Amino acid sequence: GWIRKIPILGKYGMRHLLAFGKHSTLTVLLLALLVGLLANEFGFHPAVGAYMAGLVIKEEYFQFDLTFGSYRDTKRIIENSAFSWIGPVFFVELGTKLVFDWDVLVSVIPQIIAMTIALFVSQVASAAIAARYTGGMNWNGSMMIGFGMLGRAELAFVVMDIAYVQNKIFTIEVFYTLMATAFMLNVAVPVTIAWWKPRYIKGANWV
Repeated sequence: GWIRKIPILGKYGMRHLLAFGKHSTLTVLLLALLVGLLANEFGFHPAVGAYMAGLVIKEEYFQFDLTFGSYRDTKRIIENSAFSWIGPVFFVELGTKLVFDWDVLVSVIPQIIAMTIALFVSQVASAAIAARYTGGMNWNGSMMIGFGMLGRAELAFVVMDIAYVQNKIFTIEVFYTLMATAFMLNVAVPVTIAWWKPRYIKGANWV
């Protein structure tokens, strides 16, 4: 791209940063931290910056002939850190700021149902159509991809934390609706995949 035309950045990029082998895990964490701090300076949440840093890193930037510092090794370490202690700490910290109000939850059930159905249909349809006509897959495989795309990632809860807990942009009713909808969509992923799996396997056998 255009970055290659810049004298210094064009010669030394992410591929060179991750070429240190066993230090690639530290490099990835440091990159996420620095981009997160940079995002914070521009008024964004650090998690948004870390997410953007993750979009920059590609699998081919890593060395494949190493036991330590390879893509799989770095991914394993990062995921263990994220899912074992960083992620749980965030959700526990978020949970300490929430007070469960059953009356509010009951009052927004119609909105939860409507939003869940709307997002379910639009997400599955858009992902399946893209896989079918852009990726060239059959409809059984395309629908499987659509169901797999239903889940809401951790960044969705980070955004809700920013909007409701930190800045009070959302009302409590909006927050309950979004949180419950995200929960329902995450639950729908394994359920729909298990339900569609026989059709997917049958379609794969036809190819």
